[in-house]
Amino acid sequence: MKYLIQPRDRDYPISWNGIPALTIDHYLWLDNGYTPTVKAKLMYTSECIQLHYNIYEANPTILYHTMNEPVFKDSCVEFFFQPLPESDPRYLNFEMNAAGTLLLKLGSDRNDRTYLQDVDPALFLIHTSTGCYDSIADMPYWQLEISIPFNWIQAMFPDFRPEAGRTFRANFYKCGDETPLPHYGCWNRITSSVPDFHRSCDFGELEFG
Repeated sequence: MKYLIQPRDRDYPISWNGIPALTIDHYLWLDNGYTPTVKAKLMYTSECIQLHYNIYEANPTILYHTMNEPVFKDSCVEFFFQPLPESDPRYLNFEMNAAGTLLLKLGSDRNDRTYLQDVDPALFLIHTSTGCYDSIADMPYWQLEISIPFNWIQAMFPDFRPEAGRTFRANFYKCGDETPLPHYGCWNRITSSVPDFHRSCDFGELEFG
């Protein structure tokens, strides 16, 4: 799958009106009937890439509040992206629960990953809202926003440039390993017989518009 990231001229105020959404709607490996709708939107400025999630589930599980704790066990959304897929197999994984607690790693596959410890999560301006209600869809939801600075990405991937037409690879996930109804959802379908989000070969494509 492919998603075109819309450019913006200013960082603030943020308005997501008119920005198309992608949907996390492939729920794999479990058959318990729990498939919460998740919409994600992206846009970029000269300084950062910004993500906005609407997660349609009530009463999200929140147990972890310290960076790099296993937030994937909570009600969690994730963004995995590979800035330079043609020349560098490494990718970053951002995993965040409904409290905005961040787990952040860098590596080339599931077994070759390093926690990024010396990063202040405040850098990413993570904001969450729980207890929201969509009167049109008649559904409760929670929101999460995150902003990822390009100069921070370029410290690890110097050749990465946010230029119109530039593409890179990524996937978006929804999970909750130890929630009342465990679930594993993805945007670009994963071709694995067991739960495994760390398959960069199954990432979709993002393009800067």
